[in-house]
Amino acid sequence: MAIRTVESKSSNNYLIWKHPNRELEVGSQIIVNESEEALLFENGQLIHILEAGRHLIESGNIPGIEGIIRRSIGNNSPLKVDVWFASKVVSTDYKWGVQLQVKDNTHQLIVPVGAYGSILLRIKDPASFVLQVVGKKKQLSKDELKDFLIPSIERGLKEYIAENIKAGSLDVFSIETVLSKASNILKDSLKITFEKFGLNVIDFFIQGMEVIGNNPEYLQIKESLADAASLKIRAKAASEAEGYYKKESNLESFNQKIEKKISNSIKPKSNNLEKDIKTTDLKSKLQYLRELLDSGLITKEEYDKKRLSLLDQI
Repeated sequence: MAIRTVESKSSNNYLIWKHPNRELEVGSQIIVNESEEALLFENGQLIHILEAGRHLIESGNIPGIEGIIRRSIGNNSPLKVDVWFASKVVSTDYKWGVQLQVKDNTHQLIVPVGAYGSILLRIKDPASFVLQVVGKKKQLSKDELKDFLIPSIERGLKEYIAENIKAGSLDVFSIETVLSKASNILKDSLKITFEKFGLNVIDFFIQGMEVIGNNPEYLQIKESLADAASLKIRAKAASEAEGYYKKESNLESFNQKIEKKISNSIKPKSNNLEKDIKTTDLKSKLQYLRELLDSGLITKEEYDKKRLSLLDQI
């Protein structure tokens, strides 16, 4: 039986939902919500995508629908169209977690590594997504999409870890330190992979990555590395402290030498100072005595007598 109104009845958990009744009649309406797109298929072929709003099914109103209407009228039967509703909302519900077997070439260990995080996705090309991922299903939930994503995330993470361990830039004991770098690299890789299926990767996060379990060899090496790191830190601190005190001691000694040199340069010995003062005073007196003689204020006899008296003071 043909119906008059077609709209999405799916819950928030569904990304793609197919309307159960594919028989429509001319004059029917398709209601598309703001956060959705509606895809019209005939015999598995996409004929049109409807944006948000009310859309009447009538001749010339929807591109691609005219041929279906003509055939239906000629056969006196309702239109047979599959209507899919696809969510356009960016979803943050995709939490993922994987467990990998990782071989560490540096320490010759094979250990299980657990990683978890989240991925933000949006359906970019609903038609491509329906044809390649949904297929013959009538709907696709967020949990089902997550199951579809996990193998690609696991493969990408394995490749990243293996390449970096092989290059010598990573081992199982430093694996927790590359979360940000690994997140960015895998994000770019997953964008390319999921774009083929009509999905847009908005962001990708690795929130944790570490060796799990109680492998005795791993724990023993980890403890030894921790002890070595502690000793290295203490040795560095002791070296820096020794260097500091040595520097301070050398600086103090240097300052003392400078002060002594300055003091010696500006403070002559007292005996020399007294001698210099006396010599300067005697010269002045003799010069003054000579000026008295030359001016005629004293006689030659008085001059000689006074000059001898001054010279006796030396």
